Parts: sequence; C-alpha cells; structure tokens
Amino acid sequence: MQKGNGFGRLVMVGVLGAAVAMAAGCGQQQLEERNAALQKQLEQSMGQNADLQAQVDGIKAQNEALAADLEKARAKGLVPAPAPAAAPKAKPDFGEGVEVSMAGDTMTLTLPETILFASGSVDLKPESKRVLDKVADILNKDYATARIRVEGHTDDQPIVKSKKLWSDNWDLSCNRAMAVVRYLVTKKVDPKRIYAAGLSYYKPIAPNTTVAGRAKNRRVAIVVSP
Repeated sequence: MQKGNGFGRLVMVGVLGAAVAMAAGCGQQQLEERNAALQKQLEQSMGQNADLQAQVDGIKAQNEALAADLEKARAKGLVPAPAPAAAPKAKPDFGEGVEVSMAGDTMTLTLPETILFASGSVDLKPESKRVLDKVADILNKDYATARIRVEGHTDDQPIVKSKKLWSDNWDLSCNRAMAVVRYLVTKKVDPKRIYAAGLSYYKPIAPNTTVAGRAKNRRVAIVVSP
C-alpha cells in the first residue's frame, strides 16, 4: 500500500508540473503575441507620423514658393504693397487738469470738481467752459460717431450746506452730469449720442477716508466709446 501511495504521489507531482509548464508556456506565448501587436501599432504610428511630416513639409514648401512669387509680383508692380499698420491713436490733449485714460477703444476723460463746479453747486464755473469748449471741439472732430456717457460722481459725505437744493448725492451727481451734457449739446455735440448718468459715491477712484481721496472722487467722467 505504501508503494502504491508513493506512486500516486509521483503521478500527481508530474501532472502538476506539466500543468505549471503549460501555464508558463501559454503566458509566454500571450506576452509574445501582445508585444508583437504593440510593435505593429508602433510601426503604423511611425508610418503615419512620417506621412504627416511629409505633408507639413510639402505645405511649408508651397507657402515659401507662394511667398517668393508674391514678392516677385510686388517687385514688378503687379501687386500693391501691403498698407502699413495704423499707428495707435494718441491721447488727445484736453488741457491742464483733465486726465485721459484709454481702455481698448474706450476713452475716459476725468474732470475734477474744482475745474467745473463750486462745492454743492451744479452751475458751471466760467473757466470750466473753456475746458468743455475744447472737449466738444475734439469730440466733434475726432469722435464724431462715438457714444458719450457723462457720469457724475461724488464723495460719500452727506449733503449738508446745500441740502435744500439736493436730496442726496444721487441727486447732486445726476444734476452735475446733466449740466455738462447740456453745455456740450450747445457746442454742437449730437444729443442723440450723449447722455447723463449719476453714480453718487458708488464708484470711487480713491478712498473716502481722507480729504484728498474725497476730493478725487468728486468728479465728472466723460466716457467715449465706439
């Protein structure tokens, strides 16, 4: 019986060994097949890349040939030379005290309160009209089709001295903007392209915590856009 059991164990070991060998052989074959497939894909990709590079080189050569033909045609006067790029528009000079800023095609003129009005007033100072005359002249000549928004701005201090005239800073800012609009219209700025906006103290350009900051915020801005 013991000899029989030993033989059985030998048979079992042999079968297991054969199974392991077969499994190892199958695994090796699968790896080889996978590697072969990947190698084929790589070769195909390299071939496609080579074709694309050849196309790019061909297009580049065509462009260079066309550019050379164009230069020859221009040299013979058959094709006009390209127009020079337009120089950026220079900031107009509106006079001392008027700040000009550009954002793309939009121009903003900032006129401080001291140029235009007395404190709490919406009556234009006599000297302010000389400034606005120049503004109107440039707007009519160089910006004849532009839209114009005239913004009134204040500081954040409640109205005290002129409270009988203006209910609040909204009221004051709107009336100041309208005073400037009305004057520019008398100088032939088309009323169809200009309007007034009162922004009170909600669009400051400086802190309202100092005297200097509040003075900067009391202003009229003329926004000129295409």
